[in-house]
Amino acid sequence: MKFSHRVLVSVAIGCALCVGLSIYVSDHQIKQMGTEDLVEKSRAILSRLEVVRSYVAQQGGLDDIAAKAISLHSDGQLSKESKLEVLKQVPIFAAMKVGEEGAEKEHYKFRVFSDEPRNVENQASISEMEVFKKFAADTNLPEITDITDSTVTVYRPVRLSEAQGCLMCHGDPANSPWKNGKDILGHQMENWKDGKLHGVFAITSSTAPVRAASAEASGKILMFAGLFCLLVVGAVSLTLKKPLATLVEVIKELQDSGEKVSYASTEISRASQTLSTSSTQAAASIETTSASTEQVSSMINMNSSNANEAKNLSGEAQVRATEGKNKVQNLIVSMNDIASSSRKIEEITGVIDDIAFQTNLLALNAAVEAARAGEQGKGFSVVAEAVRALAQRSAISAKEITELIKESVEKINHGCEVAESSGNALNQIVTTVEKVNQLNTEVSSASAEQSQGISQINVSITELDKVTQANAAVAEESAAAAEELSGQSAKLHSLVTSLNEFIEGRRAS
Repeated sequence: MKFSHRVLVSVAIGCALCVGLSIYVSDHQIKQMGTEDLVEKSRAILSRLEVVRSYVAQQGGLDDIAAKAISLHSDGQLSKESKLEVLKQVPIFAAMKVGEEGAEKEHYKFRVFSDEPRNVENQASISEMEVFKKFAADTNLPEITDITDSTVTVYRPVRLSEAQGCLMCHGDPANSPWKNGKDILGHQMENWKDGKLHGVFAITSSTAPVRAASAEASGKILMFAGLFCLLVVGAVSLTLKKPLATLVEVIKELQDSGEKVSYASTEISRASQTLSTSSTQAAASIETTSASTEQVSSMINMNSSNANEAKNLSGEAQVRATEGKNKVQNLIVSMNDIASSSRKIEEITGVIDDIAFQTNLLALNAAVEAARAGEQGKGFSVVAEAVRALAQRSAISAKEITELIKESVEKINHGCEVAESSGNALNQIVTTVEKVNQLNTEVSSASAEQSQGISQINVSITELDKVTQANAAVAEESAAAAEELSGQSAKLHSLVTSLNEFIEGRRAS
C-alpha cells in the first residue's frame, strides 16, 4: 500500500472513530436528558394529582353529599348513581380519575396499588409490594424512581388524611353513618388512623420516544459526519498529492547523488593510496637531507662558539677600560668639586675678613663713645675692647685660611690636569677596545646568523619531514575515510531505496 493511501486510511479511521464517539456521546446525552424529562413529567403529573386531591377536599362537598345520601336512603341501600355522586366528592377518587383520564393524552400509564385495596384490581403485585414496603418503612420518603431500558416509573405514597375526609370511610367503625360499622358506601370501616399508608400512585412512561429521538439524532450525525469525513479525506488527498510528488523527486535525486558520491569516494580512495606511496618516498629523501644539514650545523655552531668567546673577552676588556675611564672622570669631577668648594670657602673667608674689619671699626667707635661717657662707659669700653681684639684675631685667621686655600686650589688644579691626561689616554684605549669588540661582535653575529640559518633549514627539513609523514598518514586516513564514505553511500542508497519503496508501496525484490 502506498504511503499516501496509508495516510488516507489513517485519516478515515480517525474520522470514523470521531463519528462513533460523537454518536455514542450524543446517544448517551439524549437518553439521559430524555429520561430526566420523563422523570420530571411524572413528578409534574403526580404533583397535579396531589393538587386535585387537596382542592376537592377543600370544597367540603363530601359532607354535604353524605348527609343528602343518608336523608334519601335511610336504609343504607344507595343506588349506583348515588354511590357515584358520593365518590365524585371523595378527594382520592377525584385524583385517580384525573390521573386515568390524562394517561392516553399525555402518553403515560397511571396505576394505583395497595396492600389492602377495596378494588381487587388495585392489589399490589410482588414488585409493587417491595415499593410499598419501602414507603411504609420510611414515612419521610417522598418518592421512588425506577428507570429501566424501556420505562421510567415514579412512585409517590398516598397516606390517609383526616383533614381530607379519608377517615369518614376508613376510620373508627363507631363513627359509621349507618351505625353498623360501615361507611357511606356500605364498605366495612377499617379503624385506620390519620397518616396511615393506604396506597401508592405510579406514573409509568415509555422510553420509546427517547430512543427514537436518539436514533434520529445518531442518523443525522452519521450522515453529516460521513459527508464531513469524505470532505476531509478528499482535502487530505489533495494536500498530500504535491508534497508526496516532491518527496519522490527528492528521493530520486538522493539516489543519483548517492551513486555519484560512491563513485567519487572510490576515486578519492585510489588517489589517497597513490599520495600515501609518494609521501613515503619523499619522507625517506628528506631524512637523508636532514642528516647532512645536521653535520653542517654542528661545524657552524663550533665557529659561532669560538667567536662568542672572543666577543666575550673583548667585551670584558671594554668593560674594564670603560670602568677605568669612568673612575678617572669621576676623579676629575670630584677634584673640580673640591676646587669649586675651596673657591667658595675663599669667598667666605673674604666675607669673614670684611666682617672682622667692620667689627673692629665698630669697636673703635664704641671705645670712643665709652671714653666720652666717662665713668658710666667704662664697662662698655671693656666690652668694646674685647670685641675689637676678637675681630682682629678673626681677621688674622681668615687671612691664614685664605692662603691655605689658595695653595690647595693650586694643587687641585695640577691634579685635575694630570687626571685629564690619564682620562684622554683611557679614552683612546676604550675606543680601540670598542673597535675590537665590534669586530668580534660582527663575527659572532655572522656565525650566529649562519648557525640560525642552518638551524632554520634543519627545522624546516624536520617540519617538512613531519608534514610529509603527516601527509602520508592523512593519505592513509583519507583512503580509509573514502572506503568508509563508499560504505556509507551504499547504506544511504539502500535507505533511500527503502524509503522510495515505502512511499510507492512496493516490496523490496
